[in-house]
Amino acid sequence: MNEDPTRFYDPSGSEKLSFCDGFLVSSTEARYPIVNGIPRFVSSDNYSKDFGDQWKKFPKTQLDSYVGIPISEDRLNRCLNGELSLVKGMRVLEVGSGAGRFTEVLLKHGAIVDSLDYSNAVEVNAINNGSSDRLTLVQGDIRSMPFLKEGYDYVVCLGVLQHTPDPEEGIEKLFEMLRPGGAMAIDHYPLNWRIIWPTPIGESISLYRLITLALPQRLRFRFIKAVVDFWFPVHWLSRRSLLAHRILRRVSPVLFYFHDYKLRDRQMHYEWALLDTHDATTDFYKHRRTISQIKKSLQQLDAINIDVRLGGNGIEAFCRKKLTY
Repeated sequence: MNEDPTRFYDPSGSEKLSFCDGFLVSSTEARYPIVNGIPRFVSSDNYSKDFGDQWKKFPKTQLDSYVGIPISEDRLNRCLNGELSLVKGMRVLEVGSGAGRFTEVLLKHGAIVDSLDYSNAVEVNAINNGSSDRLTLVQGDIRSMPFLKEGYDYVVCLGVLQHTPDPEEGIEKLFEMLRPGGAMAIDHYPLNWRIIWPTPIGESISLYRLITLALPQRLRFRFIKAVVDFWFPVHWLSRRSLLAHRILRRVSPVLFYFHDYKLRDRQMHYEWALLDTHDATTDFYKHRRTISQIKKSLQQLDAINIDVRLGGNGIEAFCRKKLTY
């Protein structure tokens, strides 16, 4: 991991960085610390701190190698329009790596991966995938990435854009990183009535999110765990009934995946429920977009082969950058 210093560029410009005394430095004396072997281009204390702490509590929960079924691989391949098998030897930029569930899959398929996350979850990804010499991993910002623009065959950003300050800006910044002819896969939370309307017409998770974010950061996980511990047994007892699950969502915020994923046992379902319920109630930013809004953003970038549809995390989109001659 991070063996090749030529991968790093100053986020404030296009100048290459070099290693010097525990820092990445530029000729203009910009200095970026390397902590635990990972270059840091943002402060460790930022709006994604809840996410970073979350992945440290659940370092392997969503890794295919831990789960034993290809949940992340199937999702990534679908978002890439079936092109996962083509990433071998390709330069792939992954933005928002978390604990490394998709990093693991990309490396498994032979990609050369530059991976970035805004939170200190990069430390978990380093433990999970850092043994690979095809991985470059940094803590950085989607709005000013420390990598070469137009340097990638594929750009992947899943489960991230809705949590950034400005998703449209994020899409633009991601597209800048694609070489001509390269492909981008993104997803985004959808805009629908179940989210807009308050409980009991809509789902209760929005109300729980307001309560959680009003708490001091140090208490949020404890609160969500207490909520999940209360509601999860009810979900589990009624796990075979889709109707009961839909009714429960009006009063319970628990994200329960019995009908979505064939996880191996009750404990694994509990881990996924606790992890994703915490994820969905502690995000500082939570934007929602329609299919037409995502498609418009890609059209404004002059992308081609645009494919935007409902699926997975809500809305999934794939596109390419035009070749230049």
